[in-house]
Amino acid sequence: MPSENAPWGPAAAPAPPSRIPADRPARAVVVGAGGMGRWWVSTVAASPVAELVGIADLDRGAARRAADALPEDHPAVAIGTDGVELAVRLGADLLVDATIPVAHHPITVAALRAGVPVLGEKPVTETLAQALSLTAHAEATGTPFMVSQSRRFFPQVRALREFVAEHGPPVLTTAFFAMYGRAEGYRRAEPHPVLRDIGIHNVDAARYVLAADPVAVTAVETRPPWSTFDHPATATSTSEMTDGSLFVHNGSWDIRGLSTLWNGDWRFGLRHGSATWDGTSMPVLGTEEGLLTRRDDPVPEEADQIAASLAEFVAALREGRTPQCEVHENVMSLAMIDAASEAADHGGRVLVDDLLERARARAVEDELDDRARDRLRSWTTVRSALRAR
Repeated sequence: MPSENAPWGPAAAPAPPSRIPADRPARAVVVGAGGMGRWWVSTVAASPVAELVGIADLDRGAARRAADALPEDHPAVAIGTDGVELAVRLGADLLVDATIPVAHHPITVAALRAGVPVLGEKPVTETLAQALSLTAHAEATGTPFMVSQSRRFFPQVRALREFVAEHGPPVLTTAFFAMYGRAEGYRRAEPHPVLRDIGIHNVDAARYVLAADPVAVTAVETRPPWSTFDHPATATSTSEMTDGSLFVHNGSWDIRGLSTLWNGDWRFGLRHGSATWDGTSMPVLGTEEGLLTRRDDPVPEEADQIAASLAEFVAALREGRTPQCEVHENVMSLAMIDAASEAADHGGRVLVDDLLERARARAVEDELDDRARDRLRSWTTVRSALRAR
């Protein structure tokens, strides 16, 4: 549960009722049988807290192949082309949306309106306006919707958050990601691929560790001639945060040799200490008095990655509480990425509140559901509506 001093504040609404009995696993349907979908299928199938009951994909054959790849002793699962219909028919407790971003909005709207809780892959949607639409649908329907930002569930990231809280305030945080990527599928033509695919994880982790949100963002991108991406896949962005600190994100899919790990290399500079993290070991935490932890300290053995996201969502549904990364809390991470994308495209300093209000106006214009449109219009400001939850 978010703490009282988290940037989004305490929950303003009463906790939702428990949706899953304590005596059985959560029944889950996975939508999307591509690379990410197959990872979710295997994760749900192996989970001690969930039971895989269905797989859906517009390509029925892909859903069938994902089902056939399950262990021989796994119970048979239903397959289909409409994940929401399948979830309703099977009486599923939740739907995992592992489709490509362009499909997130229609699938999630349909599931929320059908009363099926959604655990969605990042980014929450393809556009910020659609993300605000989904936020309004979650409010209007009262159906839980969480976005899987799995970095938050690493014990190393929690250790960083605790260190920052105890030794801050922060001054400067940097994250560096570098790999050589051979673009495939929709990512080849995706605008701002390093920001949207990797940056979304890192800005969300930074928000969590710093307990702060973005105020304004500047950014630049470049595309070297050897890049396999259609759009620039090397970017640097600087975010001015609500705590007065700066967060600098450097990312590239165009660098060969000495690659970082998927989580990147991090450094946190604070008033009363500093921390570094290589993305896998325990973070090195130090003050003027000396080191508090070392890289070779043992990492606690516990679920992480998407298995931890699944466990958090199931626990929240079972306990009748709001999960971490609930859509209201998650939207600001997408806003941070969209602000960086806009700054890279047009130059200048992008004010996040202006970006949010322009996205709300577009969401109101595009919204087809009267209840969701009314919710969008009812917000005093977008930032205050997100913080209230």
